[in-house]
Amino acid sequence: MRTLLIVLTLLVATATPATAATPLEAGTILTTSTGARCVNGFNVRGHLLIATTCGPVGTTVRGPGGVDIGPVTAVRQTYAVVRITNTAAWVQRPTVAGTGVSVTGSLETPVGGQVCMAGRTTGLRCGTVLAKNVTVHYPDGIVYGLTRTNLCVEPGDQWSAVFTGSQAQGHVLGASGNCSSGGTSFFLPVNRILAAEGFTLVTA
Repeated sequence: MRTLLIVLTLLVATATPATAATPLEAGTILTTSTGARCVNGFNVRGHLLIATTCGPVGTTVRGPGGVDIGPVTAVRQTYAVVRITNTAAWVQRPTVAGTGVSVTGSLETPVGGQVCMAGRTTGLRCGTVLAKNVTVHYPDGIVYGLTRTNLCVEPGDQWSAVFTGSQAQGHVLGASGNCSSGGTSFFLPVNRILAAEGFTLVTA
């Protein structure tokens, strides 16, 4: 009888599926322990790249459903880093949410080339690279090495993923003007972050 119970227990355990990890994409909406609502950038192995406005070092970042992902471990001038500690709950994907794009690399698009953006406010938009290594004066400091485009950007599009085909380009930092008045927008090249932090992009 005892042998039969052991066999039945093993069969039940085998038949019960493990809880699947939830995908984290570029564009996944995140919340934080400070009450901020922000968005995930392009995935790098073991970490997330987010906007500095998401919270200071030590802030807990959560994914859909309010499930913890991990803490903010570094805040730089133009981006912040989250270490994924709840690895059982989340799996990083190379995809850009809502676009069907799967990232395979980060080859930079030259001036005159096309880039697209998956914005929380504007949705999928495409435009042209106008200049590189641009210096922008923001209220909280000067930022160097940005890429200027004519992508249409509205409030809420901060940190949206910018890409060309399957190549990750960077994340929107800001703009002058809007979609009705025209203007230009600026993004932080993702390769700058990869080089500075020694991160590896999650690719297909």
